Amino acid sequence: MADTRILIVVNDAEAGKAYSDALSQLGVAYDMVPSFDQMSRLAVENAYSGLVIDILTLVRCSKEEKVIAYDCINLYPVLRVKWETKQKRIKLSPLEQTFSPDAESALKSFIDNRCRTFPARQLRRYKRKPINLNVLLSPDGTFAAENTSKAFTVNVSPGGFFLHTMQSFEVGRTLWLRFIDLSDQSPIAAKVCWSVEWGQARCIAGLGMSFERLSEDQEKEIQRLY
Repeated sequence: MADTRILIVVNDAEAGKAYSDALSQLGVAYDMVPSFDQMSRLAVENAYSGLVIDILTLVRCSKEEKVIAYDCINLYPVLRVKWETKQKRIKLSPLEQTFSPDAESALKSFIDNRCRTFPARQLRRYKRKPINLNVLLSPDGTFAAENTSKAFTVNVSPGGFFLHTMQSFEVGRTLWLRFIDLSDQSPIAAKVCWSVEWGQARCIAGLGMSFERLSEDQEKEIQRLY
């Protein structure tokens, strides 16, 4: 994927430089933060295709940050690494060493085989619950018969939802939807945050979307469902 971007979590300057240099050599864009709290804040605002996590940063963080860390580890491809200060080289975690003892080739394989095929995504502001709602999807808000499609939500939160659809739309685009299971079926504007095409990464095809505008009644009803 052309827009592959990695988030590095490391609180040591020397280690951070080593990790960022390694990603730069592979031609991969990245952001770097010193804590998992900052990682979660940045990942809410930006879409990433993978995480490079410094093992010592993970081990030494607080219990609260570990909860954040493992929530994110379950959502993204992750490579755990360690900077060997004396030997001046990147070392893999014991788990990664079972697949490749060479850190450079392991990092390249991680980027090429896991991150580039993973749809970049943002962290959710709210935890989503599995709620299936029937939806009419319109790309322009007219709901003309020729370009309106039927879809349904896989999960929903007060902030957004994942919509199962076989159609592809670019990230950042605003679409219009009628939730026919809601009492107020007036059109709802929602922004595409990330997308999964059919056959990609063994995931359900569809769109991760955030609500742009809801009526007061729609907002209350979604809160009740949630």
